[in-house]
Amino acid sequence: MQTGKTRKKAMKQEIPTPASIRKAYVEEYLKRRTDAEEFARFTESELADFIRKHESPNFESIYTQLDHNYYDRVRHDMAIDGQMRTEDNAVDNRYSLHLKTWSGFLESKAFRYLIKTQIAIEDLSSDAEPSTPSTPSFREETEGERKHILKEMDVIRRKPQLRQMCLDKYGYQCQCCGMDFEETYGKELGANFMEVHHIRMISTYETDGVPENFLENLVPLCSNCHSMIHHIKDSEHPLRDLRDAYRGMKKEIKTWKQD
Repeated sequence: MQTGKTRKKAMKQEIPTPASIRKAYVEEYLKRRTDAEEFARFTESELADFIRKHESPNFESIYTQLDHNYYDRVRHDMAIDGQMRTEDNAVDNRYSLHLKTWSGFLESKAFRYLIKTQIAIEDLSSDAEPSTPSTPSFREETEGERKHILKEMDVIRRKPQLRQMCLDKYGYQCQCCGMDFEETYGKELGANFMEVHHIRMISTYETDGVPENFLENLVPLCSNCHSMIHHIKDSEHPLRDLRDAYRGMKKEIKTWKQD
């Protein structure tokens, strides 16, 4: 007999707790370090204080800011800020190291494993408001950007070698300003580091998974240029527009991507 309630399947995103994030950071990502616990304490304490001092007084915690691009931008700011570099040098470049390590963790399998989707069976009464799926709060974004981010994560999960194929083709150099992280930060911190941008938003593809010839849609960009290209709207050639808008010092790009 029906009681006025219906059963409905709903997709629900599990948002990892600080404790589970820290556990994955220490036990999985830092497992080869003999000082993993001490290393993690520095990341969550001293590094957080450093960010509050130089970037954002309202920075809450490394466990609430889960966008790796944020920490990459802090590293970039450090490269051009004398006071930040001085403080970093005073602690044997530990701030730089921890920024790079934490950013790497947020892109790692150890972290992505925490973002799991489960089927929740919910009892919904006829007069109750249906529950809506929650999504991990990586950063403040529009609905369209959120859709893009979630689909991007799925594509990267299914075909992670695409990113490496792009970097193998064009090198670890920004295709707008020519920045090379190894040249800027040195081999220990900057080697093999570069972000990869999807020129055409993944969410605009009608197909699921990895679109055909998707490699041609990828371009290496530094953290700043990657952030700026997302502000270019309704353009058929966003990379070209980004290059035209750039006013900083440009370095020669060894392998040029046409747009």
